[in-house]
Amino acid sequence: MNLPSLEDLDVFGKRVLLRMDTDVPFGSAQGRGPIVADDTRLRASVPTIKYLIEEGCSQITILGHRGRPGGRVEPTLSLEPVADCLEKLLEKEFGKDELADLPVYMAENLRFNPGEVLRYPQDPKARKLAESWVQHGDVYVNDAFGSTHREDVSIVGLPDLLPSAAGFSLISEVEALERVLDDPKRPVVFVLGGGKEDKALLVDHLLEHADWVLLGGVLPRKVKSYCKERGDGMCVSAAHLDREGKDITPQSVQNFVEIVRSAGTIVWGGPMGDMDSGFWESTESIGKAIASSKAYKVAGGGDTIHAIKKLKLEKGFDHMSLGGGAMLELLAYGDLPGLRALRGED
Repeated sequence: MNLPSLEDLDVFGKRVLLRMDTDVPFGSAQGRGPIVADDTRLRASVPTIKYLIEEGCSQITILGHRGRPGGRVEPTLSLEPVADCLEKLLEKEFGKDELADLPVYMAENLRFNPGEVLRYPQDPKARKLAESWVQHGDVYVNDAFGSTHREDVSIVGLPDLLPSAAGFSLISEVEALERVLDDPKRPVVFVLGGGKEDKALLVDHLLEHADWVLLGGVLPRKVKSYCKERGDGMCVSAAHLDREGKDITPQSVQNFVEIVRSAGTIVWGGPMGDMDSGFWESTESIGKAIASSKAYKVAGGGDTIHAIKKLKLEKGFDHMSLGGGAMLELLAYGDLPGLRALRGED
């Protein structure tokens, strides 16, 4: 996709604005308040931070968001616990003695400012926000794949104003997903589920690249089974739901497993049943079938990764994406707003 490489960006002595995926899962510990429950997204950007420091940048300001505060300061969505977690990761990487000298800082939740989610460059508030950040940086690095499908100011505005590059985590995501788009091993099978009905808007676009799109979760309520003719044909198969609408039926599981077993490339985005209500059976059956397949396998989305980890299936996947929505949109449309911005395209 010819993204500008971090290794071609002159960062020596420069102030770097580093966009990271900081919208991480949270839990709580007695007496400690909210803590990061899964630091995978933060760990993914440590190699980029390390490279920038080793190349002699003068300062790294980390930009990120958490939740949807609606342009208001919401203390429960502060990035302070995220900064604490990242500090511990950097201590492991560099050592306790060097930690205090690292020129790394984390800005507060970008979405506390209403301008972050306004259209850039059309909206004056969005332009003003981007210009204000430029006063704090000389170059920009995007390592936030999970947000790169959005048109936030920190994603599309800053690369318009500063020399820019993609971080290592972002590059690895794009390269892994390009294997699905560029001459994949067939049949190509998408397995989609979860509780977000807006995935239904992507089904027809994904079918342009797939032999099968298998639908579970809430999606069978929005999309019915159908086929398009293209040579040997391509089909959407919407599962039957149980009486409660909380899981797909055993017959649908069996049908999906048979298709998965024949696949050459598999993309999994979303559980088959309502896991929060205890409906795990179909997700476990299909997850194990995917993990045991010899296909090239990609998975993405918070609930999907949670299921994979709970079922201890991590070793069965070639790539686990840090952004479920970004993953599916890249595969559906072949590009993302943040990637176009890095390439200098409108």
